[in-house]
Amino acid sequence: HSNQYDPKNRPKRHPPSDEVCKCTFSEGEGEVKCDEHCMNRMMYNECIGNSETKVGEKNPYWNCNHGLDCGNRALGRRQFAKCKPQREQGKGWGLVTVKGVQKDGLVQEYAGEIIDEKTKKERLNEWAKDHPNDPNFYIMALEPGWFIDARVKGNLSRFINHSCRPNCRLVPVNVGGHTRVGIIANRNIKPGDFLCYDYQFDTRDRDKFVCRCGAENCRGSMKRGNKGREGDGENKKKTMNKKDTWLQAKIKFEKDRKFLQDIELDQLTRLNQVGINLPGEGGEGVRTVSAGPDVAALDKMRISRICLWRNVIKGSDFASRYLRATTSLPRKKMTKSLDSIDVLSLLK
Repeated sequence: HSNQYDPKNRPKRHPPSDEVCKCTFSEGEGEVKCDEHCMNRMMYNECIGNSETKVGEKNPYWNCNHGLDCGNRALGRRQFAKCKPQREQGKGWGLVTVKGVQKDGLVQEYAGEIIDEKTKKERLNEWAKDHPNDPNFYIMALEPGWFIDARVKGNLSRFINHSCRPNCRLVPVNVGGHTRVGIIANRNIKPGDFLCYDYQFDTRDRDKFVCRCGAENCRGSMKRGNKGREGDGENKKKTMNKKDTWLQAKIKFEKDRKFLQDIELDQLTRLNQVGINLPGEGGEGVRTVSAGPDVAALDKMRISRICLWRNVIKGSDFASRYLRATTSLPRKKMTKSLDSIDVLSLLK
């Protein structure tokens, strides 16, 4: 599959450079037209030009005279390495090479729907709303203001996993005025090896995208950044296996539980410290707290802004507290006579 464009909303085509590469070629074993010394290749431009086509030399993006045998046309001619999806331990699906790839060779193209900034935000927000426990997404930056979304309309490259020590890299290439992203091998890749590149997520949620690549230089997250956490004096090995993940989750659970227990204890303490009289009143006619807040104090609360009425908690056995404060009977005698005391008459 190649990139899918919306005819009514697509990036503008880059203008031609009006320059032609000056690569020379001599017949010989191992000689390649437009090799790594090609001017177009060094400028991340693919060679364009074929006299056998209908447009021929009238093509404004013509920049090479070597024809289809040129070695700098891999993306345009879809000369990808043969790959296949395969399950990768601890990472879900991955992508492996069938015949291997030489260093600096084209592995795949990252392809999908070309969307703008607004559409990207809408899709990410919609996905987060519908799938709150699945932070995975397949959107990659293409050029300023434009992105590639490979979730629905993609190719095999969407199966490539992340690694802090990748064997591939992403290279944006201008192909006839259109920016395309090639996945290039960093080193020789053997047949059956899993492909990987550094995702370098642009996100503030570092801990949301945990890296499990297991590399010696693993930074512990797929977030873009330097090796190790910011502020670390040394580069430490940061691997996250299943045991570590469960341990962190347990620690977080214990902290949350203790926080809730502290809140409950604080509420109980405040209730036990409430006096039997309403604050600010004394002498004759003082009103007492018998079974919760007095409705008559509602207006005073609102005017004085003492507290919010909806936050006032009723209960805590105010009647028993009143008895303890107004009687001098011994504890045992008072306990025996509690059932026979008319609390309401005492409050009057």
